[in-house]
Amino acid sequence: LWGVPKLLGRNPLVQSLPPTQLPTQVTQSGQEDTAAQKAAVAGAQAFYTVDYQKGQQAWLDRLCSASTQTGCAVYQNVIGPNLWSGFEQAQTVTTVKVTPQENVDEQVAETRGDAPMQVWRLQIELSDPWPMQKEPQTVFSALVLVIKESGEWKFERFLTEEELSALSNPGGQP
Repeated sequence: LWGVPKLLGRNPLVQSLPPTQLPTQVTQSGQEDTAAQKAAVAGAQAFYTVDYQKGQQAWLDRLCSASTQTGCAVYQNVIGPNLWSGFEQAQTVTTVKVTPQENVDEQVAETRGDAPMQVWRLQIELSDPWPMQKEPQTVFSALVLVIKESGEWKFERFLTEEELSALSNPGGQP
């Protein structure tokens, strides 16, 4: 469904060097992590902030501005249409507080020109549960995949724990 890229393991050059000999690109990783974290938070905020009165297109516009091209296409064509009728029926209006917890994985997307990608664990706090939740909850953890696209970190999608495990294994993919 998502066409998630084949993943490569962590850069062996970086793993083998002592901290004082890291290449210049790695010393910038703090800035990259901050930018990736902001993209993860922005994507989760856009996804979970719902106001049925403003309509599906307003929600999609906000979500797509934070998303990769691939993510946006899936939200527009698959996820949005499947969720929105439930939001309208339940007259859903939710706000969200998103708190970054940790960067849990960092890899390269081979099928996207070796674009950097990261997975962030976030804490999500909804003002109200979503109507389609099997067990209504307002506070939960979420895994978010972000990819650097055209020089900018963007939200791709949420991952399950199983998908994260597949990413962590060499040659695995969700």
